[in-house]
Amino acid sequence: MSNAFEVATLAWQPVRPEITQGVFGKTLQDGKTKVVLTRVAPGGAFKTHRDAYAHLFYFLSGEGIVRVGETQFAARAGLVVQVAAGEAHAYENSGGDDLLLVSINFSTE
Repeated sequence: MSNAFEVATLAWQPVRPEITQGVFGKTLQDGKTKVVLTRVAPGGAFKTHRDAYAHLFYFLSGEGIVRVGETQFAARAGLVVQVAAGEAHAYENSGGDDLLLVSINFSTE
């Protein structure tokens, strides 16, 4: 099914509040592949966790820290981070402005 919409018409929703603080999303696509525009407020974070699905994070703006396993990256516009299913990962906003990213979650099966 084809569709077109303005992202501005979608409300920001809290993302997994049991393991986040200050993380909000707008779901752009749901299903086997899920695409979420994600906003992390200054000081906000997604705590270290593991998921049964893989991720691709594409950072659009802001500053932060991303952890995948034991590796840490500086999150900034243009950075792409791939996370394998089952791999420990986290990110946080270390800057004074919102950290904005596109999160793509997909099954590897």
